[in-house]
Amino acid sequence: MREKRIIKVLCLLLCCSFSQGLDGQVDPEWLSMWNEAKEMMPLEVDSESRIATVDEAGIPLDIIGKLYNPDGTLAKNVILHAYHRDDMGFDFGKDDEATTTWRLQGWAKTDANGAFVFHTIRPAGDHLGREGAHIHFTIVSEAYGNQWPPKVFLADDPDVTLSQHDRSKQLGKFGWVCEVVKMPDLQTMTVNLKLREKGDF
Repeated sequence: MREKRIIKVLCLLLCCSFSQGLDGQVDPEWLSMWNEAKEMMPLEVDSESRIATVDEAGIPLDIIGKLYNPDGTLAKNVILHAYHRDDMGFDFGKDDEATTTWRLQGWAKTDANGAFVFHTIRPAGDHLGREGAHIHFTIVSEAYGNQWPPKVFLADDPDVTLSQHDRSKQLGKFGWVCEVVKMPDLQTMTVNLKLREKGDF
């Protein structure tokens, strides 16, 4: 039974990492999770939102972001969805036994300056040790379609490779390995995301 559960978890982790199939179609497992997440979206979405509740185990983290249009202007009134693992490296609840939608997730809408904030906890890397800590975003844009920007990694995570750091630096302010500022009771990271001309799904 334990081996079957490990195989199931591995399959789901692959779905979350590769949400678009080789034929360009959205992975059906990921799409099921996405559709369930959309059903949970609040009727009113603000620019400041919460992913993890205040009593969630882990180090408090604020994700402070800005979203840009393809031409570099600030993208206002655009909805973003974000999710990440918990502080033990699980996506779907206790030991990933519940495999529906993501447990730690939230929604935000950019303000007039393209800004958004997610209050959450610092995620851990994959509990199987395959990948460093990161946050997934999906952008819901009426003008450019639904898009997946690159996963955002935490720069001080030892599991983030030198190659990842180097590739991220080449993108300047749109790099996806982001510095973490540590204060006594809170950590913060600044994220810059950019829309592309064409959506992913």
